[in-house]
Order: sequence, then C-alpha cells, then structure tokens
Amino acid sequence: MKKILSAVLALVILSGCFCFGFAEEEPTASSESNFDYAVRTAQIIKNSGDDTSMLRIIGKLRPDAASFDFPYCSDSAVSDDGRFVLQFSAEDALISCLYKLNGNPDVIYAERDMPVYTGALGKAAQHLSWGVAAIEADKYSQAITPSSDESVTVAVIDTGCEDIDFIKDKLVDGYDFYENDSDAFQDESLDSHGTFLATIVADCVGNLPIKIMPVRVLNSKTGSLINVINGVIYAVDNGADIINLSMCSILNNCKPLEDALDYAEEKGVTVIVCAGNAKSDIKDYCPSHCENVLTVTSINSSLAFSESFSNFGNGVDLAAPGEAIIGYNASGEPVALSGTSMSAAFVSAAAAMLVLDDPECTPEQVINALTSTAADIGASGKDDYYGWGIPKLGNLIKPDLKIRNNKGNKIIKYGETLSLTAEVKNGTDDPTVWWYVDGVRSGEGITFEVSPKSGSVEVTAKLIGSDSAVLKNFSGSEISDSQTVTVKSGFFQKLISFFKDLFKLNRTIIQSI
Repeated sequence: MKKILSAVLALVILSGCFCFGFAEEEPTASSESNFDYAVRTAQIIKNSGDDTSMLRIIGKLRPDAASFDFPYCSDSAVSDDGRFVLQFSAEDALISCLYKLNGNPDVIYAERDMPVYTGALGKAAQHLSWGVAAIEADKYSQAITPSSDESVTVAVIDTGCEDIDFIKDKLVDGYDFYENDSDAFQDESLDSHGTFLATIVADCVGNLPIKIMPVRVLNSKTGSLINVINGVIYAVDNGADIINLSMCSILNNCKPLEDALDYAEEKGVTVIVCAGNAKSDIKDYCPSHCENVLTVTSINSSLAFSESFSNFGNGVDLAAPGEAIIGYNASGEPVALSGTSMSAAFVSAAAAMLVLDDPECTPEQVINALTSTAADIGASGKDDYYGWGIPKLGNLIKPDLKIRNNKGNKIIKYGETLSLTAEVKNGTDDPTVWWYVDGVRSGEGITFEVSPKSGSVEVTAKLIGSDSAVLKNFSGSEISDSQTVTVKSGFFQKLISFFKDLFKLNRTIIQSI
C-alpha cells in the first residue's frame, strides 16, 4: 500500500512539474499595433538600465506564421506585423530559446537585445560656437520661404528633452519609452544629452517652422535596443520627417533595428546617425554601418577629423562639427560638449531645412542633396573619415520663383487684360522666365499679359537655365509657379466689350481717312 501511495504522490508531483514547465516554456502572445506593442515591451523590460544582463530576444515571424509558441521565456509581446520581444529569467533559457528560434522556418530573425549608448563625451572648454556658420545653416535658413501651412518635424530619439526656454516653442508631443508614459519633456542624463541635441537643431533652423519631437529611449547614457526600435517606429507613425539617432551599439549586424530603419525609409522619413566615439571602424557599430541612413563623423573648428574619438569607415557619408559645441543643458545653462552626437544633430537640422525647402524630397534625395553639395575636405572624393565632406548649405539654395501677389484664382471681366509679374529670389540678376498658358509656351520675360475670351486658363511661369532647360529642385520638380485666370463673361460684359471694340474700329477708320 505504501508503494502505491508513493507512486501516486510521485506522479502528482511529476505532473505538477510538467504543468509548470509547460506554462513557463510555451506562452503565446496575441498580436498588437505598433504603439500598443511598444508600450507592452516597455512594460516587459522595465527599462532598468541593466546593460550587462539584458535577458531578452528581439525577432520577427514570417507573415504566414498564424500562431506561434515561444519556448522557455517568462514574458512576451508580438506586434501585428510579427515582431516579437521575449523576456527570460535565466541566461541558459535565453540561449536555448535563441537556438530553437534560429532553426525554425517560421522565424525571419531572432537576436539578443543589446545595450545602446549615446555618442557624447565630456565637457569641453567653452568658446564661441562655430558649428552653425561652418555648415552655412544661417545662410540657408534665411533663404527658405515656406508657405504658412508647411512645417517639418525632427524626432530626437534620445534621453528626452526638457522644455527649456530656448526650445520650448519648437517642442511637440512625443513619448517616454523608458518610463513608459507620454511625458518625454524630461532629460535626466548626466550631460543633458537629448536636450543639448535639440538646442543644436533649434540653433541651426532659427525661426523656421521646424518642430522637435522628443522620444525618450535612454536614461543617462545607456538603454535597451528594444526601446530604440520602438522609438523609431513611434516617430515614423506620429509624423516625424527626420529622425536623429545620436547613439550606437557594438554590433556588426542588427536585423531588428535595420528592419525599423527600412520602415522609416519606406514611409519617407530620413534617418541621421552618429558614427560613434570609439576611434573604431563603423562596421562594428549599429546603426552607424546601416545602408539606408546618413552616417556622420566629427570634425573640429579647423575642419580636421576628430581623431581623438570619432569612428570612421567606408560607410561614412558626411563630417560635421562635433568638438566644443555650445548648447544648453536641461537646466537651460550654456555648456560645451564634444562627440559625434553633436555632428549628427547638425546634419539633422540641415536635412530638416532641405525638406522644408523642398517637401517632395525622398530620403534618398535628401541624402544625395546633402552629400553632393558638401565641401570635400579630406582625400579627393569620398573617404573613410570625412565621407563626401562637410555640409555647405549655401550650395542648397535654389532660386525661388513666385508670381507676384499670387492668391489663387484671379477673376477678370470679359475683354480685360491681366498683367502678371514674376519675382525670382536667390537667382541671377537677370533671370529668364518663360510663360505658359494651359501648357503652351506663350511668352517670355518678367511680365506677361493674358486676356482669355472665356472660361478659365492656367498661366505658369517657369525658370529657365542657361541651357534653355527648366531649372529643377532636388526632388526633380520644376521651379515654377502657376496662376488661374477666370473670365467673368456675363451678357453685359460681352456687350460692353463689343462696343469698345467697335469704337476702336471706328476710330481707326476715321484716323485713316
């Protein structure tokens, strides 16, 4: 009898272990939207800054994987598009799960979560700021004339931004993935990293309608790679035009982050990243080595490469001011910092102004415009330290053509003539303008007269270059402006016009006699 009881008891205990093991090893997560998924993952990882013990896996399932059970994890989240995050309580469980996931045909990729770090160094000796003039941001900002309804948003994905006086009018709502709430207007990093970057952007763009969206993913100088990925997708989904990533992780391959950067590019968002501050090749750092971003190294006020800290490599696109840069900390006090983080912020401001100037620009066109107009300051052509050179935004200034007092539809009476005048800013002293009426070339010069007989016509002024071709902006659109002219052709207007023409005819006959 004792043997039977012992066997039953052992069976109960053993079955209990099996039940517990199954619940621990096979949790199934329901799919969530991008934002819900980001919030859920923030709840899982708790953002404790544990850069040496991140027991998490990031991955993505194939679209046809209808349901999936994740082994060994203690918590999980899955997005609508198949991205997932798994939390583990032990290192061996994580390694076992990672091995199984990478061997499963339903898994596109599965990688371990890694820490990311800001690209800032310590304080430098204060002196007059030089970065804005060095890239000619002041010159370019004064040449841009956006319409009243245009604006551009730069997402600073970093440590948050304090709403200090210098930037508070430019700040728009963001999100804090570190503390998992909607208040990103705080910056507790040791060097006020996110706030400092925001002041660089604001300093470059002046009074232009360029906004700054703080997305907090870091605390002090480090945080989870998962937060960064969620921050990128959040910024894209919430109206960012430019993303600044002044951080990097020691990884030569990071498919989850590359996936998020691909998403940004697909949605027309340009991503600017710092090269990093380890005096190393960017091939070992992510996202510095990624192909669909613009990677920036640091130079000093003598336009020399910052060899004491800046990373380098074949994937470098530009070099920008990064030493002894003046900005404001989270207390609103002026400080000076050095690092490739600052360099990236200058280029993010440049990209924002370009998009404001030419809203049709794609990320590829933004990158091409900034690199093709850069001043070559290293070895001839593209090199590993300066890329294509330092941005010279004065080279981005394109002529601006407007028809004077253009306020939409102009209405004239039947038989009247309307005189239109073209104004060209940032162009030559004697610009060439061709005029078109309903697509047909009908005149040339600064002024043009039109007197349609009925209905509406569209009059277009186009700016012509020395090769007799229409000048275009960086997105390939013609530099032109149009005016619709509508004839008010009532019966009395036609009758009055008839007698006017008849009077002119009679005068001509009498004068001839």
